[in-house]
Amino acid sequence: MAFVRLLGPLEYRTAAGEAVDLGHTRQRGIFAMLAVSANEAVMTTELIDWTWGSEPPLSARNVLHSYISRLRGALEAPGSPAEATVQRRHGGYVLEVDDDSVDLHRFRRTVARARSGEGDARASVGLFRQALGIWQDSPLGGVTGTWATTVRELLELERLSVLVECHERELRLGGHRELLDELRAVADRHPDNEIVIRNLMTALHRSGRRTEALGAYAALRRRLAENLGVDPAGETQELHTSILAAGGRAGAGRTLAGDPCPVAAARSGGPPEPRVPHQLPRATRLVGREQELAMLDGFVAAASAESSCIRVIEGPPGIGKTALAIHWAHRVAPRFPDGQIFVDLHGRDGARDFHDPDTLIRFILRSLGVPAPPAGTGDLTERYREAVAGRRLLIVLDDLACHDTAAGLLREVSDGTVVLATARSTETLRELEGSQSVRFVRLRELSNRQAERMLAGILGEARVEAEEDAVARIIELCGRTPQALTMVAEHALGRPHLSLVDLTMTMALEAERWRDRPVGEDEACPLRRRRPPRDRAADAAERRQPPAS
Repeated sequence: MAFVRLLGPLEYRTAAGEAVDLGHTRQRGIFAMLAVSANEAVMTTELIDWTWGSEPPLSARNVLHSYISRLRGALEAPGSPAEATVQRRHGGYVLEVDDDSVDLHRFRRTVARARSGEGDARASVGLFRQALGIWQDSPLGGVTGTWATTVRELLELERLSVLVECHERELRLGGHRELLDELRAVADRHPDNEIVIRNLMTALHRSGRRTEALGAYAALRRRLAENLGVDPAGETQELHTSILAAGGRAGAGRTLAGDPCPVAAARSGGPPEPRVPHQLPRATRLVGREQELAMLDGFVAAASAESSCIRVIEGPPGIGKTALAIHWAHRVAPRFPDGQIFVDLHGRDGARDFHDPDTLIRFILRSLGVPAPPAGTGDLTERYREAVAGRRLLIVLDDLACHDTAAGLLREVSDGTVVLATARSTETLRELEGSQSVRFVRLRELSNRQAERMLAGILGEARVEAEEDAVARIIELCGRTPQALTMVAEHALGRPHLSLVDLTMTMALEAERWRDRPVGEDEACPLRRRRPPRDRAADAAERRQPPAS
């Protein structure tokens, strides 16, 4: 089997082990772009943008075709079967190769198996280690440019997320002594990452190195104060307090970070033990968004200097905020064994189901099986703190209209809890940044390649390939937004004899009819063209043109 290395110096080897010359720097970059999305079409425009930036030369398309031709010649050696080929697909190019040949995709599949919970804990750790062993060095070695830099950073965050998760599981299995050297090395590379430092503190204390564990905390606290002006997170402070209280007693560190935390409500005379809610809706179709998913993974794994973890997915209607949130929530659900809570705040229609923070907090308490105190007693927030203390929870707040509804909850987010919100506009949420760890993921339209993949997934590749020009027009009219593309594709799916050309004509008429409606009245029409504000002048110019024949 051929071999493509992306997680280290870029290279391609045949099944016989022979290295293939991929050409000069830009040509190698084209190969890397295709390999990262192996077996999926990458649009010509994207390859040009990624290679030359926002102002490519006039000859860029011809030069790109030349690069592709040379890559084909290098991969398809005469006299031997081609193990990897570059084919023309959907107006772009696709690197067709066995999935197991590409180390990046093999790494991700192995991690998915480790997270799925198949087998026992040690088997899961073994899979994590197997996945991490696939990495050779910094990814995309020898590939330069903005695209390579961005992808390289995202891949490094992805690896850190996996490594931290592996360390946490190994600490639960008592592997603190074997991890010490590796944890020290990771802490040197990520000195402000509190999860990494907590794991190091735990391993040091369990190994009888209490002074070093306290020293690691002191160094972290000093760096955070000097660089960010904040204190360590509450969970880190509690670990420090536990180490101080444990003194030098043997085995005292066995209940520290890395072990499942007891539920605070288990104390005698307290409320009953909370139930474990699993409220996530069924995941919907998600195409693309690999970078956004990696950002969400990296935010949680690399969270540092934070007493909580709050993430907000921002974007216009129909862009796929909810689909991304639910998909990611299902993906990381095993990391939140104490429950996943989903709340639809109905911000789009002004519903008042959660008109104040207390109502939202009461809903979460009910989800956890904790009785809420009577209204007006004044201890609702305290009851919430007790219910979530020591628990690893994921709370998804969908369609947040303004920060007022969720402000009370966001201010009370405890260590171990991650809040993921979706919102059309986050201007009102930004005032929370001064006191909370709020990070934003901004969704934009799908690329042409991703939009084509979405349509092909619903309509079938044969129908999409048969009418490529009509497909391109559908994508344009839908503004590359997932909701509009899905609705149009399902409309066409129910009418298999309808030509996509005829469908585009209907869409164009609908778009013209809805074009001048006031903002906010277009959501009922999935066919209205959605364009960014900068295209208004072009829009007006287009209206003055006679219709195409």
